[in-house]
Amino acid sequence: MAEGVGLLPLGLVVVVAGALWIYGVNRTMNTVPPEALKLSPESNRWSKEHMRETYERVKKNPIDIKKHIPPKLDRRYIVVGGSGLVGGDIVAHLLARGQSAESIRIVDFAPLRRPEIIGVASKVDVIKTDITSPESVKAAFSKPWPASVADLPLTVYHTAAAIRPGERSVKTYHRVARVNVSGTANVLAAAKEAGADIFIATSSSSVAVKRMPFWRWPLPSLATNYVQVFNEDDFDQPLKAHDEFFGNYARAKAEAERLVCAANHPNFRTGVVRPGNGIFGDVENDVTFGPTLKTGAVISWTPHVIQNWISSRNVSIAHLQFEAALNPAARPVPPPCAGRPLLVTDPGPPIAFTDFYTMIATLSATPITETYPPPALMLMLAYAIEAWSDLIVNFPVLTKWFGWKEPTGDLAMLQPAVFTVSAYTICDDSRARKSVEEGGIGYKGVTTTLEGFCEQMAVWNERVERGEAGPLKGLKGEKKVAAPVVA
Repeated sequence: MAEGVGLLPLGLVVVVAGALWIYGVNRTMNTVPPEALKLSPESNRWSKEHMRETYERVKKNPIDIKKHIPPKLDRRYIVVGGSGLVGGDIVAHLLARGQSAESIRIVDFAPLRRPEIIGVASKVDVIKTDITSPESVKAAFSKPWPASVADLPLTVYHTAAAIRPGERSVKTYHRVARVNVSGTANVLAAAKEAGADIFIATSSSSVAVKRMPFWRWPLPSLATNYVQVFNEDDFDQPLKAHDEFFGNYARAKAEAERLVCAANHPNFRTGVVRPGNGIFGDVENDVTFGPTLKTGAVISWTPHVIQNWISSRNVSIAHLQFEAALNPAARPVPPPCAGRPLLVTDPGPPIAFTDFYTMIATLSATPITETYPPPALMLMLAYAIEAWSDLIVNFPVLTKWFGWKEPTGDLAMLQPAVFTVSAYTICDDSRARKSVEEGGIGYKGVTTTLEGFCEQMAVWNERVERGEAGPLKGLKGEKKVAAPVVA
């Protein structure tokens, strides 16, 4: 009896200590580190007046992207992933600068789906292709071109990717690697065989992000890797171990960009664009605006977190600028950027997620509600979801015998890996902004993040007014977990 009584105080101590530890972790995750505030102080937060003024200005006078697009080149183009966010903008920009539709080929598994791209790219050849199949890729690349462009040099833009940011287990790595690594190798091989002399791929700034040990942080002073300012320096180091990446997606992207850069040759010039951090630009189909506006609600544990964002149009411009830098007709000797990754982001200081949430709530023609649960609570839920996913992966008999399945949708996204890329990951794109002679591509973002956001809001509101958009039936009142946008 005495022994049982003695165990009660010990158990109470453990419970209290655990609760205090969770409280400390939660407080740390809710604290904005001083080094982050130096990069983007509170005075940088957007006021509602500034949002409305920018919205009205952009709506009245849309930003003229065309004048910022590098000049037309006498070349033909294959855009792998041309139905997607970045690939679609590349196609639109190529057409806008005067490339003929017959000189452009879209290679993608998905059909064109962005309304504003379907119109301008209606005459572009679209070939359904599975890039995990060497035969499928080869067939798409070897299809004869119209006689008017068949003899032009070839540029390949490789923008296709599988994005599964919640996964970090080695056992599920193949899910992204088969597309992002093997698929890239297939596209590289087909591009070489087709005679391409420029190859530019889209990677991700997340390859440089270091994994964060959240549960070691009962005090803000103990937090490590919570604020990360990074560029492309990691590329000059040996490839990190699997568990040093935030997740499988980042590792696959890191491997893919090394394949692309290793293939660089004076007669086959390669480069890699790392967008940082989250890419936005399609109010209907991206993972930023679309889900939030369609559900009319957001749940987020990151309103105070500061990060960079980038418009898909700025990403596209960076690809075209990279091509101009690598162009053999202009530079017989390959420039320093050849065979290198370059990070790009929107101009201006990084913003807080609350800027995005407030902007949507302020400008949307449809109502938006916001809910901010304790981040430690969400982190605990994320570990539970990951544990369930790992259980199903490690014991597939559970699916066979009992029908148990891995989480899908938002639950699949809400795993510990995304908490790393939802912390203070700050991009330094100073190298890309340098001149070509200095090792950059002369990158300059065309739109600021706020201008890009306001343009998307204008598109949404116009569609709502026409009765073409609004909260989806059956989703009204539901909450959308605002997991981070992974580039």
